[in-house]
Amino acid sequence: MWQELTTLWLSIRDPEYLHLLLEPLPLFGLGLGLTFLIVSFLFGEVRSRMLALAIICASCASVWPYVDLRDRATPRILATRAPDYAQLIQDQTQRRKDWSWPYYIMALLSLAALAASRSPKGRLLILAVVILGAALFWFSIWMHKKECEVYHRNIVRFIPVR
Repeated sequence: MWQELTTLWLSIRDPEYLHLLLEPLPLFGLGLGLTFLIVSFLFGEVRSRMLALAIICASCASVWPYVDLRDRATPRILATRAPDYAQLIQDQTQRRKDWSWPYYIMALLSLAALAASRSPKGRLLILAVVILGAALFWFSIWMHKKECEVYHRNIVRFIPVR
């Protein structure tokens, strides 16, 4: 068992594995945070609302280490996949880099809503977090699907050029 724990620790420090752990965090964290935020807002729970905003902020901010780890992992990912998939993998890596900015904006917006949660303007920021968060959640589902197409051959809709 000790050897398994040591192997797990080494795997977690490996960018090829760690980026896979971080990849769904914005999707699931944002979805959970938005649900929690809406429920806490409806019931008037200020502390729960603050926790929900913190979850949204942390999950959206996790895109930054994910993109960095994905960039470092790409050469090894390319080396272990069939050459026909190289362009698909590189396109998805670039797509992740190019579209990380909405997550950063949501992290800042949720942080601002967290800071203003006790003021009257906080409600407007929470409304913005809910509306933009719902759009970003839908976008995250699409991004996750594109990511799955890279790693799970059973759902790939890509036909290699011959």
